[in-house]
Amino acid sequence: MSTRELRSLPAEYLWDGLVLKEDIFNHTGTVLLLPKGETITKRKMDKLMGFYGENKNVMVYEETYLEIMSDEHLPEEARQKLMENHVGYAHLHENIGALFDRPDYDSWLSTEKLAPLIREVSSKLEDFDPVTILACINFPRPMDEGLQRHSLNVALLNGMQAEWLELPPDDINTLVLAGLLHDIGKTMIPEEILNAPRRLTDEELAIMRDHPVYSDELLKGKFDDYVRLAARHHHEKLTGTGYPDGIGGDDIGFCARITAISDIYDAMVSARSYKGARLPLDVFDMLYQEEFDGLDRDLVMTFLKNMRARYTNRQVIMSNGRRGEILYIPLNDADHPIIRQDDDIRQTDEEWYCKEILSIG
Repeated sequence: MSTRELRSLPAEYLWDGLVLKEDIFNHTGTVLLLPKGETITKRKMDKLMGFYGENKNVMVYEETYLEIMSDEHLPEEARQKLMENHVGYAHLHENIGALFDRPDYDSWLSTEKLAPLIREVSSKLEDFDPVTILACINFPRPMDEGLQRHSLNVALLNGMQAEWLELPPDDINTLVLAGLLHDIGKTMIPEEILNAPRRLTDEELAIMRDHPVYSDELLKGKFDDYVRLAARHHHEKLTGTGYPDGIGGDDIGFCARITAISDIYDAMVSARSYKGARLPLDVFDMLYQEEFDGLDRDLVMTFLKNMRARYTNRQVIMSNGRRGEILYIPLNDADHPIIRQDDDIRQTDEEWYCKEILSIG
């Protein structure tokens, strides 16, 4: 057997007609199940997997794992699960959820105690392509996982922006930490408001808008002002029309300005029961058209420049169910990119549009 790395894969993710480019093995990686060149059939897989009781996983080489992960035959939710495990996002999300569920803040809420987690989050920015990380961020999340996923996503997005701005490692880690903790005050908001599957009433919205103040109170004396004020001020606007303090202009710090962009991007690509998720390309267009007022325009343009560059030449699944490739994303019309599908090259429209951006392949 080859010494190349093997990865565990649920057998249910293999489909009828898949021609194996490499061998696949049983769940221990010790028994050859099907050789390279074999065509998968459900009958064949059911027979083989019947020998292994409740364990319905197989072992495949890394190249096969990535190929299956990006294939349009795989249901979107299954592809997402594989992606989150591949990146280590699922592990990070679990760790953050365990922390946020603990009411004894003094046991973990400090720069020193969070340092290993911040290093782990930052390492993902070094180990994986941004679009691979964004594939984890962009997927709609369950309502009861909203705060944990949002906090992890903003931490990753803050780190990406810091790298694109060519900031030193210590500043990258500070921005990752600020992203992770920017909404910590929401742990003080009643769950029936935080996870309401509907638009909030005016009274509930007023309570929700207190979360930056709660964040400030939880972080005060434990973290430096960059982190604390990013949490308090990421909903402030340069125009002075934000909350909770109504400050504007230079009174809003650099860390808060970056966190505001990450916060808005993640909020827009997520989905709540009363608001559908948006494709990243739609959010790019909204940011360019300044649908979110009061953001730092220079930072927004840096964000868009780098996002557009990373998504160009990426594979997409189109509304007709077939693959295409993004050739160009117009800055002033990002939600209508130029796509190549086979020999056809044209701009998307209301009937022919991108349904999903693939992170691999």
